Amino acid sequence: MTRPDFRPLYIVPMGVTLSGFPAATYVLCLLAALVLPPQGMRIVFEAVIPGFVWLTATSAVLGLLWVVFIGWYIAVLFVPIRNYAFRRFA
Repeated sequence: MTRPDFRPLYIVPMGVTLSGFPAATYVLCLLAALVLPPQGMRIVFEAVIPGFVWLTATSAVLGLLWVVFIGWYIAVLFVPIRNYAFRRFA
């Protein structure tokens, strides 16, 4: 039984949103690290992003790829679960 006001989510728009916003934020943080003291960001990035070494080109690209991957991973898991739950239980 589906409700008439149910609108399913789609993976691609959700994936673009969940990877685009954090990717932009990541790039802004790296740019801010060039101007501001980076101690806090350095500790967080090295703890959260596997293989990240502070402010090398390879690590910056690796971090950006991880951020995009995590956004798409969440979208691929969340959208079908949300759509199923709304169809089944709403």
